[in-house]
Amino acid sequence: MIGNYEEIQIIKDLLRESLQGLSITEISRKLHLHRTTAAKYLDMLQMKGDVDLRIMGTSKIYHLSCRIPAAVLRNFFDGPFILFTARLTVREFSSELSDYGIIGDITGKELTDEELSPLIDDRMQDLLKQAVFGTPSETEFTTQDQKDQKSLHIRIIPIVFDDGRAGCALLIHDMTDLTIARREVEICEKEIKKISEELNEFVFSCTPDGILKRVNHAFCSRMDRKPEELIGFSYEPVISHEDLERLSKMKQKINQITPSQTISFKSIQPDGMMAFEEWTYKGIFTENGDLSGFLVTGHDISREKQLEEQLNTFHASFEALVKQRTKEMRQANQDLMKEIARRERIERELLMIEAAFNHASDSILLFERSGKLWRANETSCRLLGYSKDEISTMSVFDINQEITPAIWDNMWELSEQEPEISRVISTHVRKDGTIIPVEVSRTFFTAGPMTLFCSIAREIREITAGQ
Repeated sequence: MIGNYEEIQIIKDLLRESLQGLSITEISRKLHLHRTTAAKYLDMLQMKGDVDLRIMGTSKIYHLSCRIPAAVLRNFFDGPFILFTARLTVREFSSELSDYGIIGDITGKELTDEELSPLIDDRMQDLLKQAVFGTPSETEFTTQDQKDQKSLHIRIIPIVFDDGRAGCALLIHDMTDLTIARREVEICEKEIKKISEELNEFVFSCTPDGILKRVNHAFCSRMDRKPEELIGFSYEPVISHEDLERLSKMKQKINQITPSQTISFKSIQPDGMMAFEEWTYKGIFTENGDLSGFLVTGHDISREKQLEEQLNTFHASFEALVKQRTKEMRQANQDLMKEIARRERIERELLMIEAAFNHASDSILLFERSGKLWRANETSCRLLGYSKDEISTMSVFDINQEITPAIWDNMWELSEQEPEISRVISTHVRKDGTIIPVEVSRTFFTAGPMTLFCSIAREIREITAGQ
């Protein structure tokens, strides 16, 4: 077996040195092997996927390749896959393809067949053709089903079947959950960045070793550096040895029971001036309770310190006043943070209301006193066949031709006498001119200085006999 292995390795070395490939006769002559023995070795290498064969005239020319045996792929790849022959027809496929729009038996189907269209486009066809000739590739692919859109990572690799024939494999990695998670993380990071940029306080996050991961504008201004000049580097304030030792001990006290600590000290600014600063270190912990870093906020308290020293110099009686002023400033900062949190909460609520309005199952139309459409949800656009831009130019008389200007004026004049909500059977006109019967809930409501007419409509579908 050792001798066989050495001869096989020598054959691979010969093929590696020959860019054009070698025939069985050339290999047997160079290695002084019997032609049958050389052919046996080459068949073994071809079955393993280490060499490829091409026919030139009456000769078989072998050259190195990197193909994965189909048997290995079946045993070790647990995701959805399609195996193609060298002629790019489906030879084998996994059962999970129905999740990606491919249903039924596709054995023997070609790339251009309609059954493969959910996963195979023109770009994918080119990559599969390259893989048949030994070139692997990777690409991202998004399914076109809008109801259940999936993000896929596709790997296309050269393979060799059990009979030694070449082919290629399309391997599917479903990245939908990861893509959604990344999108949510990106949104969260943008929100955090937006909030931190609006603060006047210095804000940064770092690893337990002090390597900066994120900085806000105020901190960059304080350091007189750009973000790219700070992120990835360690940060230690330029302070006295005693304060540095205090800071180190304070960090060691941070744990899940006591997640935050505050410290103040005198530091040297980049311009050489001395300043008093106050910093709060809040620990960030993993699910296992391990410390993964710090979220640090700080602000310059030089002004407070200077006032305190001056007041202490002038008269000891001013000490109480200084403390009160400091307390008021801190309260103002807390009120500011509460206001920011309140506005953020209102913004989230408005987004949720907007989403509920647009995704309501019924058509919702809001009209001004003049009859001009003030707002329409997405359901009304689908029901009437208009885009958002098109429907914004409509009026109540365009949508409901039963309502005339006189009727409209009368409805507004009687709005105070009518019940809060009235239900009627009416009609709406679609973009293509089709008149559809609808059941409409009507009401008037006032929001601040504005009064609007709300129409909530549902299409009346014909009920067949026996139902």
